[in-house]
Amino acid sequence: MAKIIDLVEKLERGRVRCQACQRECIISDQQLGFCLSRQNINGILYSLDHGQITGIQADPIEKKPFYHFKPGSTVATIGSWGCNFRCKQCLNYAHSWGTLATENLKELAKANLEKRQPEHALTPQEIAKTIADADYPGIAFSYNEPVIWAEFAAETAKAFKKLKKEGFAVFVTNGSWTQETIDLLAPHIDAANIDIKGFCEETYKKMGARLGIIPEMAEYAQKKGIFLELTTLLIPTINDDPDEVKALANWIVNKIGPETPWHLSQYDPNLAPDSAFRKIPTTPVATLEKAAEIGQEAGLSHIYIWAPTSACTRSNMICPGCRQTVITRIGWQPTSIKINPNGHCQFCNYKLNIIL
Repeated sequence: MAKIIDLVEKLERGRVRCQACQRECIISDQQLGFCLSRQNINGILYSLDHGQITGIQADPIEKKPFYHFKPGSTVATIGSWGCNFRCKQCLNYAHSWGTLATENLKELAKANLEKRQPEHALTPQEIAKTIADADYPGIAFSYNEPVIWAEFAAETAKAFKKLKKEGFAVFVTNGSWTQETIDLLAPHIDAANIDIKGFCEETYKKMGARLGIIPEMAEYAQKKGIFLELTTLLIPTINDDPDEVKALANWIVNKIGPETPWHLSQYDPNLAPDSAFRKIPTTPVATLEKAAEIGQEAGLSHIYIWAPTSACTRSNMICPGCRQTVITRIGWQPTSIKINPNGHCQFCNYKLNIIL
């Protein structure tokens, strides 16, 4: 059967409240949570994703994107099935909420009800050993939403760090975790890139998502020692209103910190699974530049633009102290790093917000 999990509150009449994400689904006997990956059987909550990975892929950490955490490293990226959002612009919908993910999760739920061992299940120790033996310095949990299999991620990261000296683990997440989930993950997850889709509930609703208390939980994750970078995919008419962009930038400055890396990405309608979203045009370069200007005016020091269809891509890291370029990148690849091992600028000795 699937793995019994801990992020749960037992309720009356055999029901449970899942505590993995902010939906906090109340799940009746033999039913599934919204993510389809957490199942209640006789008042016990199971993770159907436990040990179910869709593969291991080698990626530059900058692709996640992380520009201030372990720059230049290659991470083993793993994911599973399911998501607690239904984003209309999702790049990984096949693994998240599309037909492939749904069918796989239905089969896993059926096997769990029948008390059958699911196929292709791996233990955290097996995955950790495979990644350590391949000499990757770190693991990234990505592709689908890692919050919904937080217990497995924590076990895997813990096992990996036992095998790999100075090994690390990162999350690429929509940030919809709970305080309980952050408490579980914080000892094992070193950094997270949170996809901040906007700064009001209506914007999230347009996309098929929920803002909820994502900002507050981002602040809590940082207080628990998780290094944060933030990403916003700017979609024309959906989340590119200058006032909302300003509110988001001000929150980053005031609550997360002015030297927090903020990644602005260009929207490509050809990658969207939703028919209406495929009619939305590609984000104009001017919109990305305007958002960057708003962020700079708010006081953000490190704003990056990813727009592969244009020449406006900004990927170099500038020292806030002396304005010298301390990391030069071509695409995702750092070609020059002018930072001392202690994280200080080689030109002016400014203490940078970076983990080497």
